[in-house]
Amino acid sequence: MIVILVFLALIYLCLMLYLWTGLLKTSHLPLTSHLPHVSIVIPMRNEEPFIETTLNALNAQKYDGKWEVIVVNDRSTDKSPEIVQNFCEKNEKFSMLNVPHDSPQIASPKKRALNTGFLAAKGEFLLIADADCVPPPNWLNSMANCYAGGASVVQGAKANNGGGSFLHAYQKLETLGWTLIEAAGFNRNKPLVASAASLGYSKDLFFKCGGFEGLYDIASGDDDMLIHRMAKIKETKFAYNWDTSSIMPTAPVDSWKALLQQRARWGSNGAKYDNKAYSIFLFCIYAFFVWLFISPFLCLLGMPVYYALIPFLIKIICDFALLFTGALRLKSLKLLWCLPLVEIVQVPLFVAAVPLGMLGMYRWK
Repeated sequence: MIVILVFLALIYLCLMLYLWTGLLKTSHLPLTSHLPHVSIVIPMRNEEPFIETTLNALNAQKYDGKWEVIVVNDRSTDKSPEIVQNFCEKNEKFSMLNVPHDSPQIASPKKRALNTGFLAAKGEFLLIADADCVPPPNWLNSMANCYAGGASVVQGAKANNGGGSFLHAYQKLETLGWTLIEAAGFNRNKPLVASAASLGYSKDLFFKCGGFEGLYDIASGDDDMLIHRMAKIKETKFAYNWDTSSIMPTAPVDSWKALLQQRARWGSNGAKYDNKAYSIFLFCIYAFFVWLFISPFLCLLGMPVYYALIPFLIKIICDFALLFTGALRLKSLKLLWCLPLVEIVQVPLFVAAVPLGMLGMYRWK
């Protein structure tokens, strides 16, 4: 048992060291006067409370090049299509497409909605955001400049905009963590994960790598599975957008049950990556979390306390080093106040979410 425990702890330690050193790298993109034609594609399903605010934020973008916004209505049953249609009639850069209501049910309707928008897009650079996000005025310009500097795929930073409750504080800190994992991989030109809340890539590259073909029956993966495909194309260059004036705010969920559902959906694809070595690696990380969860109970049955304490200290120290480095760069140090409690809550949440996701025990919007 001790050999397995040491092995799992070393894998986690090596991962965090890989990520931490990745954060220290910086992509140096050349200055350019080229302003790419950008198509912003927004998949939408039942976003009546948010969509008008999102559209107004997009309309306020500061960009001198050509750009358009395509909202893809994915069979909404609320008033969001009417809101979008009225907005489009008043703003010529905006248009709406509709996924037919009789379209067959698939595991990932979001991918179908995105693909519908991409086929109609006129721009060379496809920029994606969620329908409940409110991009800051410099978002489009900042992301387009990264692409113009030579990047094929650009990942933007994001931040959770919840309130002061611990539930929201938890999501803010975990969102920072995922953001830093994305940044480290993109900085190394070997991305591990990505987030479609602020993601852009070449239209030509999307279709060259096969797009979402073969991924429609996988619930998630419109971000990280796609960029793994793109990474197989030799000339693909990844860039992370560190511009703090373009950080995309994302909305939190408002209950622990909803958070577990969300994390289950995120964890549903662990065994479905094309790269099986990556899936095995994810399994080892999960096994480390399982040990962190069960080890305190084993200590109550007589196991030496250090078997539980040392792995947990390794996790806390590694997590703090990564989060502090990234928070310093993204000017988010105040998020670290709840780290000790988040470390405790994250373990059982993650351990529960993965099997729920693998078994399909979650609901899509």
